[in-house]
Amino acid sequence: MGQLLSHPVEEKAIDFRSFDSMTYCIGSMQGYRMTMEDAHDVRISEDESLAVFGVFDGHGGKDVAELLRKRLVASVFKELNILVRANKNVELATLTKTIKNCFFAVDSGLPEPAASNCGSTAIVTTIVANKYVIVSNTGDSRSILSMKGGLPKNLSFDHKPSNMGERVRIENSGGYVINSRVNEILALSRAFGDYKFKLPWLQLAAPGNNNSFLEQNRKLVKNNLVALPPELYQVTVEPEFVIYDIAALSNPEFVVLACDGIWDCYTNNQLILLIRKKLRDRWSLQHITEYILNDCISMASSATGIGFDNMTLMIIAIHPDSTMDDWSIMMEKRVNEEEMRAEAA
Repeated sequence: MGQLLSHPVEEKAIDFRSFDSMTYCIGSMQGYRMTMEDAHDVRISEDESLAVFGVFDGHGGKDVAELLRKRLVASVFKELNILVRANKNVELATLTKTIKNCFFAVDSGLPEPAASNCGSTAIVTTIVANKYVIVSNTGDSRSILSMKGGLPKNLSFDHKPSNMGERVRIENSGGYVINSRVNEILALSRAFGDYKFKLPWLQLAAPGNNNSFLEQNRKLVKNNLVALPPELYQVTVEPEFVIYDIAALSNPEFVVLACDGIWDCYTNNQLILLIRKKLRDRWSLQHITEYILNDCISMASSATGIGFDNMTLMIIAIHPDSTMDDWSIMMEKRVNEEEMRAEAA
């Protein structure tokens, strides 16, 4: 876990903004860590047809997370805004391909040596024309949404080296996994930066080593080496996508993005239930966000190891057909009615 402060830095940065179709609140806190290595960014178009939210959790330093704050959401927003302004019915495949290209371009442009020994996760949630919620994830920050009835829906899945698909890629590219870490070092299998895990060449091994990539590309071997595409690096920046189709499904109540400092303390279900309970009691998003940060820091325990990390949380209320005040009243009424039905049953 590295060095920790004897007393946490509990000063919080809270940012609340409300628009016609959505409202968001962001809270962050350094906690027990020696420095703040989380970062975040938000871009929303003037007509609210495009909104891009990002949370970045740095490791090995804050440099890469800070660069993502300046570059990644801005790049995704710029490229998608061009597409959406030209055609609000732009194909989903085009949107996801554009986002993926932004991830690769930003990662390849990170400066050395900062990006060699430093890295960051990235969870980016994009809301397009009130039709799609597109989540692109690299690492173990996480995004979920609340469905009617308080059902949490995963919008991302953590990238851990012990996951079978991740482990196969790591081993095929010359790495190994011990103690759920890439080469016994990194606890993530996908990240920005971490260039020392992104070797573009793989040495040709002896026949029969069960490396499918080498076997398929023996014709391309030069000087006993074969080139690896960035998707197959030991630690890749390639995002995985989960898409929620608002037009085909019910409108989500709200979306949550957070770094693992939050998810270490709450399960998806616990966090959704807590937020809905506070909305039932007419708490503001600012008050809820502050409460969650305080609750996480109160869980700090050397026995469990949780509660010591930097913490960043975003809550995005989606209300395309109502004001924020109306949305709050609706959530209060909805949760109350659900609880009354549960008690009656």
